[in-house]
Amino acid sequence: MTTTLKAKQRHGRRRRAVAYLAIAGGWAASIWVSQLIVASPWLHAIALFVHLASLIVGFGAVLMVEWYGVLWITEWRSVRDLRQVDLTLKLPIWAGLIGLLASGALLHPDLSSPATLVKLAAVLVLSLNGVALTRWTMYFARFPRKMRFAALPKRARVRFIGSAVVSQVAWWTAVIIGMVNSTS
Repeated sequence: MTTTLKAKQRHGRRRRAVAYLAIAGGWAASIWVSQLIVASPWLHAIALFVHLASLIVGFGAVLMVEWYGVLWITEWRSVRDLRQVDLTLKLPIWAGLIGLLASGALLHPDLSSPATLVKLAAVLVLSLNGVALTRWTMYFARFPRKMRFAALPKRARVRFIGSAVVSQVAWWTAVIIGMVNSTS
């Protein structure tokens, strides 16, 4: 392995570590603020709108990226297509997540509810997993356009699919609990 490649890998690990800390810190700050501030009814309504809009933007973008992952796995799309979609939708994904955390801070979640705690844990998991998934973009950048999923080492295939499954389970858990909590 060349010195330049090793330096890039170290730099990537440092960037991911900073991102993990920033995500965990933002998540914790959102929960902390949510317990300090009780929003007035009009502010709560705005926060709820922003929360739902952020969910649509962030989760919708995640679904598209992961759909392209499925298309690549089934050889309907190339790895280049997947990489392009991932790069294109990275901003809406992270904007949606930041919007969810910021607006969630004004929704005053009930931390005594086990369901709410599961939802908050799911949000943390999907966020940290999102940082981990950014590694795949860099990994895929090294592949030729026609690289087939089946040509990946088995460990890489399992990790890629595992990350996508974790993402979907965490997102759907948060969405379903959020929906149930909002109607009760």
